[in-house]
Order: sequence, then structure tokens, then C-alpha cells
Amino acid sequence: MIDNIKEIYKDGIMFLYIDLFCGAGGTSTGVELSTLDIVHRKPLKFAKVIACVNHDKNAIASHAANHPNARHYTEDIRTLDLTDLVAHVALMRQVYKNAKIVLWISAECTSHSNAKGGTSRDPDSRSLPEEMYRYIKAIDPDIIQVENVKEFLDWGPLIVKVVRDKKTKEELYCPLDFKKEKKKRGQKQIIHIRPTWIPDPKYKKTYYNRWIHEIQDYGYHYDYKLLNAADYSAHTRRIRYFGIFAKEQKYITFPTPTHSKDGKKLPKWKSVKEVLYFTIEGESIFGRKKDLSEPTLTRIYSGLIKFVAGGQKNFIQQRNSGNPNSKIVSINSPARTITSTGGNQELVSTKFLSVYNGNGQNQSLEQPSLAICCKDRFALIDPRFIMNNYSGGGQISDINHPSPTINTVPKQNLVNVRMIDQQYGQSKPASVDTPIGSLTKNPKFNLIEARWIANSNFNNVGHSIEEPAPTICAGRRHHYLMNPQFSSPGSSIDDPCFTLIARMDKKPPYFVTVVYGKVVIEIYNTDSPMTKKIKEFMAMYGIVDILMRMLLIPELMAIMGFPKKYKLIGTQTEQKKYIGNAVEVNMAKAMCTAIGWVEIEELLKAA
Repeated sequence: MIDNIKEIYKDGIMFLYIDLFCGAGGTSTGVELSTLDIVHRKPLKFAKVIACVNHDKNAIASHAANHPNARHYTEDIRTLDLTDLVAHVALMRQVYKNAKIVLWISAECTSHSNAKGGTSRDPDSRSLPEEMYRYIKAIDPDIIQVENVKEFLDWGPLIVKVVRDKKTKEELYCPLDFKKEKKKRGQKQIIHIRPTWIPDPKYKKTYYNRWIHEIQDYGYHYDYKLLNAADYSAHTRRIRYFGIFAKEQKYITFPTPTHSKDGKKLPKWKSVKEVLYFTIEGESIFGRKKDLSEPTLTRIYSGLIKFVAGGQKNFIQQRNSGNPNSKIVSINSPARTITSTGGNQELVSTKFLSVYNGNGQNQSLEQPSLAICCKDRFALIDPRFIMNNYSGGGQISDINHPSPTINTVPKQNLVNVRMIDQQYGQSKPASVDTPIGSLTKNPKFNLIEARWIANSNFNNVGHSIEEPAPTICAGRRHHYLMNPQFSSPGSSIDDPCFTLIARMDKKPPYFVTVVYGKVVIEIYNTDSPMTKKIKEFMAMYGIVDILMRMLLIPELMAIMGFPKKYKLIGTQTEQKKYIGNAVEVNMAKAMCTAIGWVEIEELLKAA
């Protein structure tokens, strides 16, 4: 029976797809890439896109450039005259007599999505799935596949957003949404002021449930699942609602995952780094013509904490650890490993006086000395150590130990810390750059000079300069993706990319490069609070610069599963919009393939 598939189905085509809201072709590409690997046969291409509808002329032009054999309708699905489409479907039914008609609808999702935040929802956009009714009546599809954001499950009425007093609950005001339009050249600009509309939490799912029942009344079975594209070999974590209506229950089927997050029973999720261009560097986040905003800097800082420091707790421990062995090692011990990126270890010299009389304290040698008592209570402290400018903290070592390994670009710097030990009871050390405290009859000042090596290579701690230097490693850089949405820190390039949104012209994802090397960090009074935090982090982890660039269109297309030679037409802004709006190609392919196997299994049973 398998040998006669192409006799039963012309050219092996079992399913004819009509792609509503086709955009630039994410769904259509997935459908036409779908194949069935039948034993002792070449992969069978079994699905074909016969028609598509979209109101955007450049989106349709992009679709037509890659899927020239489909019938294209540049029209809003709400106003499209279905006469020609119905005739075209009837003709395709005659040509492919045993093929099933599949209606795929990916209605606009932005007014359902949480990515909209607290901004106004568009009721007309939310109602677009109801346009399916007239297509169902006119075309009578065998299967309907629906894709949308997971919040679509809560589809219900909208209410006007109001802001209330937290204590009294008194209504204070209603946020207004401004919409600007230009009708024709030369006419005045029209500004619409309307209230902000948000989903009514009391009536969640009411429209969704009504919509399901309306379609079921046409004679369809129904089920849905929330599927993550990363589970189906995509380079993005994109969780979407997938619903299926089918006249025959057997077509209510969903694809089996091919990958998993932990990689235990299935291959691990694909990492986004496989499709990124590492040779293209970004621009430094410092010294730009226009300073980055505080929210952007906050996201960068969050990414540094998460992907460089390994988490907030790790960074706090690194900064505030009370265990001197975690950061400072005697100079009598060997130095830690020195990497090739340079500037990992520095010899620091700081002198101060330590005062021991009463509750004396350390003071700088630049200051006048405290009063000298009958019993001397001063000590000059001159600590020296090696600071290793690697990342990961714990970067100091004693100069009395062997130096860390020297890399091709040395990371060691001699740190010579000198101070005065003021031996007055609970006293603190004093700087050698300040006048010394009062001299007592029995002086209590001692000059202290401590030396060690600060090693910033990964998580190494410092050590003595008397020991061998640490190993010198090759130069390295750290990368992660910055997510412009909400307060997300972004994602590791070893994981799939976060979900790409349609308005990437407003909130573009960024590729961040952390450059390690010899650190020279200058903090200015004019720096913003978050800039200062970032610079502090850089000094702690031996980071010399942070580069950032927007992801390129070829990278974005690869993340969404489009083939390398896929063509997009329009401006950069339009192309990014099409990519963000697209159905992830691998998901469309998986959904199509799932029903294809149902048909093959039926043939096997009949055989």
C-alpha cells in the first residue's frame, strides 16, 4: 500500500493548507518543509500551501518570493471577498481528490499577550478569531489549526483601566491612550484620545469558550495544548497555544517533543549561539552619543549578575565575603593562574598607620599623626599583594608566594598596600598618606606592608608573590542576550533565545559581549546610579568593556527557523516585524507532520 501513496494522493500531497494571517511565511515554510520518512523511501513531501491572506503588501510580497505557487490575497481577512478563494479551493479539491483541506489561522496576538503590559488593548484585534466563522462556512475545511499566545485562553471582555488609591480604593483617574494619525499630505494631524482598555479579570475565558462552542457547532471536535518551540528543535523558547478543530477525531493530535531542557531522555535544547555571528562586535555601552537609559542599563546589570557572576547571591558573596582566603592570599604562597587577556593581577601598595591606644583607629599617612602617648600605640602598615585581573572574583594573592601562571597577556599587577597599624585597643589602621596620630610615650604605631597577588581568572583566589605565577590562559570574552521586555535579565547563548516579539523596532534584542582584560575603571560624579553599579561590577570581575549590538536580521530569521536563503522584502523595521510576528517554522512543521503520520498509519492499517 505504501508503494501506491502517490496513486492515492496526487504527487503524494495529503493536505492542502490555507494560511490566514500568513505574514511573511513562517507557517507556510514549516508546512512545505514537512516530510514523512517512510522506510526504504525518500522523505515524502505531503503538504502544500495553496492560498494565503494578509493585509500587508510587503509581507505578501515576501511570502510570494518564497512560495510562488500559492494563491496570494493582499487583503484584510475581515473584508476579503471569498468568491475567488472558494473557487480556487474547489479547483484544488478536484486536482488533489483525496487531500484534506486545512485552514490555519494565526490571528494577531498582541492585544492578548502579556507583553502588552498595562497599555490599552484593541477590541477589534482581539475579535479576529471570530472571522473564522465565514471561512468555515465558505470553505468547509476538514481540519482547522489555530496558533496564538497562551493568554488567548483567557479571552474575554475589556474594561476601562482606572487607577485607585491603595488605601481608600478611591478612583483617582483613568489613563488615556493617545493615537496619532495623518490622513493625507497637507492635512492636519488628528489625535485620538481614548481610555485604556484592559482585560476584565471577572470574565476571563467567556469569549474563548463561546468561540469554541460556535466552531464545534459546525461539526468539529476540539482540543488544544501549550507547546514550547524549544522542545521541537527551535533556537527559541516560544510557548504558544495550539488548537485543533477536526471533523474526524483522529486528526486531533499533537507532535511528540524531540528535545528537552535537561537533555536526559531527549537531546538537549538547541542553543542560540549556533546561529549568532560572533565575529561582528557591538559598540561599547560607554561613551555613546546618547547615553543608554537606566532601564537598559538595569537589564545589562541583571545580565552581568546572572550570566557572569552566576547569580545575585554569588555576586554578593564575592563582594562582601568575610573570609580573607577567598580574596587575599599571603605573598608567601604561589600566585594564581594568569590568563592571556592581561591585567589579571596587580601589586597594590597602600600605607596607613594603625593606632593601638584606647579606641584608636587606622589613619592615612597623609594626615597628621594622632597624639603620641606615654606608651607608643602606632604601627605603620604597608601591605603589598598581587591583584589578578581575571573574572569571577577572589583575585588577590600574596607576593611571598609564587606568582600565578603567566598568560600570553599577563593578568598580574603588584598591589602594594601600606598602612599604619595603630595599636590602641580597638583601633583601626591609618593611611600613610595622612598625618600620623598622636605619639604616646610608648608609641603604638607600626608600618605594615602586605603583599599578595589578586587573581581574577574565573573563581581563583589571590595568593602570595613568593609562589609561582598562575597559568596564563588565552584571551576570553563572555556573551549573553539582553531581553528588552519587562525586567528580564536576558538569556544565556547556551540556551534557546527568549521569545521574539513583533515590535523589535521598539524593543530590539541585543547581543552583549563582556570583554576581559587589564582593568582601568573611572567612575565620574556624572555617572548614573546604574552606570556606577556596572563599573563596580567590572572592576570586581576584571572586565574592561561591555559591547552591545542589536541582533542582525539573518540571526533573527535563523532563531525563528527560517532557511538561510529565505527572502524578506521591506524596510529593516518591517522585516523585524515580520520575523517577530511569524509562527516559528519548526513548530508549524511539527504540527503538520503530526497529522501526516495519522494518515500514514491509516494506510498501514488498510494494507
